[in-house]
Amino acid sequence: MIICKQCRVELEPWMEVCPLCKIPVADGDKATQIRNQQPHPASDERNPGLLKRIFLQITCVLLLSGILATLIINLAMVGHITWSVYPITLCLIVLSYVFSLGLWTVKPLLRILAGWLASMLILGLVHLYVSGDWPLKLALPILCSINVITMLLVLILGKLKVKGLNMVAILFIGAAVLCLMVEVILSKYFQEEFRLSWSVVVSACLLPVTAVIVFMHFKTRSNADLEKIFHT
Repeated sequence: MIICKQCRVELEPWMEVCPLCKIPVADGDKATQIRNQQPHPASDERNPGLLKRIFLQITCVLLLSGILATLIINLAMVGHITWSVYPITLCLIVLSYVFSLGLWTVKPLLRILAGWLASMLILGLVHLYVSGDWPLKLALPILCSINVITMLLVLILGKLKVKGLNMVAILFIGAAVLCLMVEVILSKYFQEEFRLSWSVVVSACLLPVTAVIVFMHFKTRSNADLEKIFHT
């Protein structure tokens, strides 16, 4: 907005002379108006810290709302906590990882380890409340398997010099190994013996896909970076 210095009338940007007092509009006033109209370079940039805080707040609200809703429904139906202990435990474990991964700025392995320890503490407290042994004999081994596989994947992916399709192949291999470990734990807990069935099928389906991805990685070795592959 340009204001006449003589009579304080608001002028249009194309006006060279004030229509009221006939005073010429200074070039400096127009330059000031142009600068004011241009957005500040930093004003359009996203604030990663703000987006991170918003994501954490939304996630925490959703998880806490799920815990509260599940608890209210269970108490209204039965009168005491029964089946709601399972989703509540899961939500608390996810919440521990949200805090450890989202609030800290240390190395990823340390953040995963912090979430792991907090989740183990949650399972220990749940074991004191429930009558069964599933928190320590079922949930804890599965939790440890997930964390061990995740930490190994973080270490392996961090050592890669070229982060391309080989990352996808490694993730598929990790998923196959995790399926095998989870079925071993489930069969040991429910059937008291080690038995593999569905995890073998999943692994067998992932192997040819992984082989194709590895082949594509070596064929595109000169252009192996994921950003180059999907942007060229």
